[in-house]
Amino acid sequence: MLRPTYQVNIGSETFSTDKGDGIVSIHVIRNVGLPTDSCEVFLVGSNEYKFERDDEVKVKLGYDQEIVSVFSGFIDKIEQGISLVRLTALGPALGLLRLRINRVYLNQTAGKIVQDLAQEASLKVSEASDGINLPMYVVDDTASAYEHILRLAGRCNFDVYMTPDDELMFKKWNGNKTHTLEYGKNLISIEEQDFVPLYASTRVYGESPASVKGAETSHWLTKQEIKSEAGSGDVLAIADAAIRDTETAETVAKARLDKLKYTFAAVVETVGNPDIKVGNNVTLEGMPNSAVSGELEVRGVEHYLSKTKGFTTRIDCWMKR
Repeated sequence: MLRPTYQVNIGSETFSTDKGDGIVSIHVIRNVGLPTDSCEVFLVGSNEYKFERDDEVKVKLGYDQEIVSVFSGFIDKIEQGISLVRLTALGPALGLLRLRINRVYLNQTAGKIVQDLAQEASLKVSEASDGINLPMYVVDDTASAYEHILRLAGRCNFDVYMTPDDELMFKKWNGNKTHTLEYGKNLISIEEQDFVPLYASTRVYGESPASVKGAETSHWLTKQEIKSEAGSGDVLAIADAAIRDTETAETVAKARLDKLKYTFAAVVETVGNPDIKVGNNVTLEGMPNSAVSGELEVRGVEHYLSKTKGFTTRIDCWMKR
């Protein structure tokens, strides 16, 4: 029998399984595309806690002496109850949510823009693939830097998430590690859902320079229409003023179409596993009634540990059909 263990550092205080102290439950949430990772900790009520808002929070979970870092961030809210204290912490990507700037980028790739925005938010970047090249791109303060990064990711068919080392990832999905979950062994439950896509093709309209003269032309009023299509069937039409040549329009149309191919989702609950992370894949084995075969992309992970329910991990997965 493995014994679930934890270590939670809040400010200058450390809570651990061995101390048998005030931790009642821990809930960690990490997702692709979420503005920021989060962690909720319930503690036994006390007036002796010395932590306060903006103090650093680090959480490790595992079994026996093998514990793995699953969250780090800063206290956002402390709620005092009669018998419990509820602490909410948010991840470092919060800096991108708070950042609103006005800036014009000329002849930059999407990846270079993301790196610059991350630097402004004092956020480290694990990897930022180049993606499409944009002759001119405007970042304005009507949206947060994180929203602008998500829009760039959508144009490139990239994903945005934070790595376990609290670094920003901006790249196309590659499923860098695969975990096997087995029915009757470590798989607790699964909820599956098949989607019927509303659209089977995409059509992208750009802001029109003379496409035949290249993306670097500075005059935008022309009879030449900037448009590209991908797929066949019901059309999802998209207008994007950042696109100014047909080559980029074609790339974006294909990127949007690729996202439409995700027509299967599953929510999987398993025995607590801190090694499963956003950006990994999972495979399911021994399922009696499931038609799932192949690798599922891990798009979200929730770790939950409490003294009453033990340690479980909930995984949000996608798959192309």
